Amino acid sequence: MKGEVLSDNATVNFSEDHELNYHLKKNNLSQSKENRETLITLGKAVKVELEKNILTHEEVDAAIIKNIDQFKALNK
Repeated sequence: MKGEVLSDNATVNFSEDHELNYHLKKNNLSQSKENRETLITLGKAVKVELEKNILTHEEVDAAIIKNIDQFKALNK
């Protein structure tokens, strides 16, 4: 995948709250400011780990699942 050009639709823009909220909601997590900040921090760490500048939606979902205990669940 290195060197491959990905469309904007395939990647996550961590500066857009609606994109962060999409991933939080998809994983049954609260769409809170705290969870968005946690996701931004996690995204930075995953980028370093994978040696990438951008992450796909699949990579972000996998990171959330792997680190689910760092997030606040939805209040039911």
